[in-house]
Amino acid sequence: MEELRGHHAIWRFDEERVRIGFGTGRKVPHLCRALGQCSVPLAAVREVDFDPGDRKQGWRLRVRLVDGADPYAGLETVGTAAPATPLVLTGPHDRELVAEYCADRLTESARYAREVRGTPLDLSEVAMGLVVRPPFQARTGEGSVSFDGERVRLHWDGWMASTAKGQEKSREFPLSEIESLQWSPQVDFGEGFLRVVLRGATIPEASGLEHDFFTLVSHGLKGSDETLLMAATVNSHIALAKQEPGEEPVEEPAALAAGAADGSDEIFAKIRELGNLHAEGLLTDEEFGTKKAELLGRL
Repeated sequence: MEELRGHHAIWRFDEERVRIGFGTGRKVPHLCRALGQCSVPLAAVREVDFDPGDRKQGWRLRVRLVDGADPYAGLETVGTAAPATPLVLTGPHDRELVAEYCADRLTESARYAREVRGTPLDLSEVAMGLVVRPPFQARTGEGSVSFDGERVRLHWDGWMASTAKGQEKSREFPLSEIESLQWSPQVDFGEGFLRVVLRGATIPEASGLEHDFFTLVSHGLKGSDETLLMAATVNSHIALAKQEPGEEPVEEPAALAAGAADGSDEIFAKIRELGNLHAEGLLTDEEFGTKKAELLGRL
């Protein structure tokens, strides 16, 4: 099993799955701390982006999934700020070569996993592997939102709650009545929020968020990541519930089923050996780069 350590997480992957474990320190993003761990099948990986960065910023690796598999993807279009996602790993500059090797290895392993997979990919199950298990609660300055697997409850008991919401106290929504949870981050001096959208219901627009009893507002960074995780979790449960019993999972696009080149495992093993030699100072940057390019050219 391959392993890559970053600033806030450890990624471990084999021929079938990527398993991600997050740290618990104060510098770990709130979403990742709340999530704890997650996993994704390699057959769901569409592409792997790698940015080597520089000595100050370090490298950045991001996994992008096939359409419909990432529970965070649909939420990224709301607002202008880019939300957190568990599918990004960053690390220090001195681990760049190892990270780049792992990015290449992930790309080839995902391609191979898509080729040999004998059954359609269950997109709902993929999404469920990237969210938190209920019961789960997220808090903001206005109050809290909780999900027990069957219902979502908004409770306005925070010091930032308006008089109207404080008097209303709380509302509950059965999962069967919810169309989706919308999420919006704070932009500039505005407020972020989590909104419950009901199925087949037209709700008169409130005069402001302080009178909108379908929202939980977040001010600044407090609770923003946690409410994002709540939206992804509840939306994943809704998608799973919509799947009829016995319904065939959605199959990934045929264009993603390209096969891995013959002998790729052996080539990547040699690249890893070269990386170890380079890390030990037995190969210069130029020698490592030349040998690596030569081996990758054989894929």
